[in-house]
Amino acid sequence: MRRSTKVCLALGGLFAALSLVWMVCLPRIVERELRTTTGFDVRVAVLKVDPFTGRVVVAGLTAKNPPTYPLADFFVLRELRADVNVLSWFFSDQFVINELDVDTSEIALVRQHDGKSNAGEFMSAFSGGGHRTASTHKPRRFLVKKLHIRLEKLYVADYTGMATDKKTYQLNIDQTYTDVTDPRELLVPGVVRTLYSFGLHHDFAKLLPGPLGQALADTVGGAAHVGTALKAAVQKAGESLKGTIDKLEQSPKP
Repeated sequence: MRRSTKVCLALGGLFAALSLVWMVCLPRIVERELRTTTGFDVRVAVLKVDPFTGRVVVAGLTAKNPPTYPLADFFVLRELRADVNVLSWFFSDQFVINELDVDTSEIALVRQHDGKSNAGEFMSAFSGGGHRTASTHKPRRFLVKKLHIRLEKLYVADYTGMATDKKTYQLNIDQTYTDVTDPRELLVPGVVRTLYSFGLHHDFAKLLPGPLGQALADTVGGAAHVGTALKAAVQKAGESLKGTIDKLEQSPKP
């Protein structure tokens, strides 16, 4: 066997071994980093990342709340698939994802007596307020060219009042978006109608941090205001019509 052939076979074997180690060790590395950064018990069943093509596959991603929370579960992500533009990561100030598919089984939003929420603590860990000091660099802009989101169940537990407010919402959201550059763009009319139809009345600005929580609170609150105003208008119109009919009936017949 020629020397060059042996070298190629050796390099191929080494590359295969390194790929196997990468696939086996990567989920455990990510789990450890996320636990250290957030303080939440994060588990990943499957994690595949191809740094050359930008393909990412995550399956069985779960997070448990810290022991200080009265409820254990935070979220269950069935699967996430992404096609990332690798060049944008290195050579652009806008991170580009060509396709992103997120399938979430359930999310449990919990707000404690002191006003802190699990979503708030989890997300603040990546913006400088978590267990580890984060970078002070300005957040990069992003673009998701095609986004598909599925959310089956939302559970809300608010412990800030005199009595605990708990409720489960079977949302079954299945929504596709294009050219997303801001989380607030997720609140399209179809999603808002779904949230409003379930009577979501919680203060999402305090349950969810950042612009998405504020936008969700404003949107659901606005829909509730419009719905109440419309109902009042219909009721007033009905009462006016009834009054007119009663007057006609009471009028003397010719």
